[in-house]
Amino acid sequence: MGFRALLVGMLAGLGLAFAQGLVKGLTPGELEGLLREMGLGYEKRGEGLFLLKLEKALKVWVELDWCEEGRCGLVALYAGFRKDGVSLEQINRWNRERRFSRAYLDEDGDLWVEWELDLTEGVSRETVKEFFRLFTETTIPTFMEHIGFSP
Repeated sequence: MGFRALLVGMLAGLGLAFAQGLVKGLTPGELEGLLREMGLGYEKRGEGLFLLKLEKALKVWVELDWCEEGRCGLVALYAGFRKDGVSLEQINRWNRERRFSRAYLDEDGDLWVEWELDLTEGVSRETVKEFFRLFTETTIPTFMEHIGFSP
């Protein structure tokens, strides 16, 4: 392939990326719009804090962090569960075997699994949507199975 064809291909790819738009942070209003677009029910619980209305998990929180001038560079998802019968060995095994999410006990002894997405360098809107989809449709059910939780 000649240099000219390569350059045209690269520019076309950049044009597509710009057309799709890179997300380099979200405002709370933009996050609300994205949640509505994805058909996810939610309640706003504070500035940059939302409670998702999902069927299976007890609590699924969405939190915006690393905020400057109203735009936040990090979106975090957290799902909470009762710890009943879950050992520290099970929690540690999850953390050893899973690459992106992490599980822990909070100061009240509640069990959480969380996953964060750094937006600061820019990601596509589809990446943000996939982040939500993977957490709600894959991570939560897999974690529930791992800890033997049934709603």
